[in-house]
Amino acid sequence: MGAVRWLTVLAIALMLLPAATGPIPQILQRLASNPAAPSQYSANVRVRMHMRGFPWITKTVSGSEVYKHPGFYHFVFRDAPKALDQLSGLEEDLADPSGWPQRYDISLLVPAAPGVDPVVRLSPKVHKLVRTLDITVNMAKAHIDKAVWSRFDGGTITMTQKYGTVASREVVSEQDAAVRIPNMSADVTATYSGFAVDSAGTH
Repeated sequence: MGAVRWLTVLAIALMLLPAATGPIPQILQRLASNPAAPSQYSANVRVRMHMRGFPWITKTVSGSEVYKHPGFYHFVFRDAPKALDQLSGLEEDLADPSGWPQRYDISLLVPAAPGVDPVVRLSPKVHKLVRTLDITVNMAKAHIDKAVWSRFDGGTITMTQKYGTVASREVVSEQDAAVRIPNMSADVTATYSGFAVDSAGTH
């Protein structure tokens, strides 16, 4: 049988294969299809940053956030410290789970078990500063409970999230981050309030 015919047989065989199954596709699908997730919202943001080393300061800044599905975030802060730049882009890393396979190599770090939430490891396909991003998924609620960024410079950022319900939609009400990176050690808490949620339908 010629090469072209072998390719035809292979193509037919691939079409007859069942759709991709297994823990990772199930986890991504669960996150991407959360029926309680809003399609868009705006909110007030209050960020408290406590430096654990010199200059030993604690500062609170206020601002606003706008989100639109699947992964657009826009933050505006007033008088924000330069150190907040270290946290820029974290929301974008977590946005749109359906698009993760294009951006990351994905593996299962901790499988789901009774009383144990699965942890998915994302390794960026384009190497920059982040080495891996480990995401703990609450499968019952279809949302992300925890994310840990490990960097090539040895630093880590660990963030946990709390949720609330507004207009029958589930939104992040608080984020707590432990930033441990070279030349900076800080604890950061972001609280969200005053939500204006699009409750007309989910994404």
